[in-house]
Amino acid sequence: MAIQDLAIIRERVSSPNIIIALCGLLILFDGYDLIVYGAVAPALLGEASWGLTPGMVGRAASITLFGMLLGALVAGTLADRIGRRKVIIGSLLSFSVMMIGSGLAPNFLVFEGTRFLAGLGLGALFPTVTALIIEFSPPKRKAMAYSIALLGYLAGGIISGILGMLLIQKYGWRPLMIIGGAPILLLPFFIRLIPESPEWLATKNRQTEANQIANQYRLPNPVARPVAQAGIRSLFSEGRLLPTLNAWGIHFCSLLLTFGMVNWLPTIMNKMGYDLGSALLFSVTLNLGAAVGLLIGARIADRGNVKIVVAGMFLLGACSIWLLTQVDQGLQVYGLVALAGTGTIGTQILANILVGNLYPVEIRGTGLGFSLGIGRIGGMIGPAIGGAVLGAGLAPQWNFYIFASVGAVGCVLALMTLLYRKKAD
Repeated sequence: MAIQDLAIIRERVSSPNIIIALCGLLILFDGYDLIVYGAVAPALLGEASWGLTPGMVGRAASITLFGMLLGALVAGTLADRIGRRKVIIGSLLSFSVMMIGSGLAPNFLVFEGTRFLAGLGLGALFPTVTALIIEFSPPKRKAMAYSIALLGYLAGGIISGILGMLLIQKYGWRPLMIIGGAPILLLPFFIRLIPESPEWLATKNRQTEANQIANQYRLPNPVARPVAQAGIRSLFSEGRLLPTLNAWGIHFCSLLLTFGMVNWLPTIMNKMGYDLGSALLFSVTLNLGAAVGLLIGARIADRGNVKIVVAGMFLLGACSIWLLTQVDQGLQVYGLVALAGTGTIGTQILANILVGNLYPVEIRGTGLGFSLGIGRIGGMIGPAIGGAVLGAGLAPQWNFYIFASVGAVGCVLALMTLLYRKKAD
């Protein structure tokens, strides 16, 4: 199909669901490229010529997340200045190229460098896509629309786990990283199909363009409004100081849990006595549990209070992770891992809705970018904890004790948001 034909399709199919689906595909690539590291981590430890330790493997994961931190901080503000679309296209190109570079890396130093640069692109993509989804979603279905799009993230994680089981033992870890660069082949299609946010256009006095896109996708025409104070200062003005700090804490806890579990779950289960194939199956189970739990949580969030839902999911994650230290073999372990997926990855996704709705459109990218950026510090600490625990020779269950405690703290922080004046849950 020619690119011109795809442009015609975009003109004719006028529904916000098309944008939600496109964003879901973008996030699928994001989810695959990030979560695949958990699948390749055990194989990296077996790379004889590199002589890696658990601490070194954990460091590479943390370096990726440090890149994501910087990418999120820069991209959020940039997306509020130059638009969502340009930042999305640029970030997609950068992380695709760097994923291929990781798969071709001749040594661990080059591998770490390409992981850092891939993290920049991944970090830039996520908050920008989140802002675009929120701005194209029906007001009373934001949580569900975002959750459906974020199923792409979980699908990416599931695909990475399945490909890990199929490829790693026979072909090694490199093909999995190179596959992560596949989005570069679709870049021309995304350039044609992804529109700019009409709400953002309205803040830039481009009302005619904003109305055209809004009409095309059956959205209300955005109302031009005075642009609020831009930059990081806007996150602390007009009574936003405590909610912003609270949002940073929620993202810190949710990302620590998510990336700690995603990057180390297969290795931890392998250390607890499961063979590599079974350990990778836990990664798939984690993402499947997150998908089911997320849809249930999103439906409840759209009917009630997303803050309560996020708090409850944090608590579910804390309890299920702690219970993993109390059981041995059996189907109940898979059930607990599935619940842990809801309480970690699922919590992180709905936390983005909570935070995104705290800010008006003109500073939404900045708010999400900085909150996710600060949260990436937790995301860096999560993988580092796994490497430190295993490197110190402690029982692998200690990872679960630490993660369960973080989940409990996240629950308290989510409940604290009830103290602030309600915005747009």
